[in-house]
Amino acid sequence: MLVFFGGSRGFIKNLIIKASLFLVPERESRQASNQALALLIKIRDLERENLKLKKALGVNGKNRLIPANIVFGGGYLFSDILFINQGENAGIKIGDLVTYQNKILIGRITEVGADWSKAALLGHVGDKITLRQDALENIQFVPMEATGRGGGEFQMEMPAETNLKIGDIFRSAENPEYIAGVVDRISSEFDEPFKEISVISPVSPVLLDEVDIISKND
Repeated sequence: MLVFFGGSRGFIKNLIIKASLFLVPERESRQASNQALALLIKIRDLERENLKLKKALGVNGKNRLIPANIVFGGGYLFSDILFINQGENAGIKIGDLVTYQNKILIGRITEVGADWSKAALLGHVGDKITLRQDALENIQFVPMEATGRGGGEFQMEMPAETNLKIGDIFRSAENPEYIAGVVDRISSEFDEPFKEISVISPVSPVLLDEVDIISKND
């Protein structure tokens, strides 16, 4: 069936204009929605890239990992200190942790310059640190204070009945994510209530070329 519309051209023109005005808001709404969606996708992609970058730089929100090279120390005459080639310009601060591969606690930063830092190694003479045994059978084990004897070695006393053997791992009680040392010697006398434990760093500073500084974000 054919329908003939006999209206004037002016009427038809007005009808087309009104129809266009009716459709424009809907079209603009769709465009705005598409733009908003594209913006959200872009933000999501940027957040993903930012997360990847943070991981690559060792950033976790609270701490920042700063790689550094050892330029001096760790030898026979300077067994308790290290000098590294990063300092204030890299964001290093006094008190920052010095680690090996972000797993083993090596020491702490004690002095900082523009492009250098000095670290006191864990176990330096007179150093005090609280250790916790890393063993399932001693999960409730009370942390014990150990005293540095120099060269990355600690000495402490533990109850004679404590289940312990050479090579057992001790972690820092303050920073339990880091290994502080391993049992090197166990000395005990018959019927004595305590035994003396020697704990040493699992890595020798003499053999280290690089360390990781764990610096808190301000």
